[in-house]
Amino acid sequence: MAAKKGSTPATKPTATTESAAVQAAQTAAQETGETAAAPAAETATETTTPEKPAPPEEAPSKKGSAGWVMATLKTRHCDGGVCKEAGEQMRLTRGSYERLKKYGRVE
Repeated sequence: MAAKKGSTPATKPTATTESAAVQAAQTAAQETGETAAAPAAETATETTTPEKPAPPEEAPSKKGSAGWVMATLKTRHCDGGVCKEAGEQMRLTRGSYERLKKYGRVE
């Protein structure tokens, strides 16, 4: 709708100005609250040093590269055409190792 040339603007801009002033006041209050809390948070993190968690202990037979395990066999085992006797070490995936360990086939 077009406004006439000689008319005065409605009171709507005043309502917008008031809400903008309220929003600005709230924003300023939040900013001062955040800035006051920020130095306290920094000093709290600086004074406390996090402790290193203890590394998980692994059995000597579990040493190997990521995803693979060197296991000592308790019984004969064949995998992919490679057969090993009891007492020998064999390279197994972690899943295969866990499965054989479940049934008591590896140490």
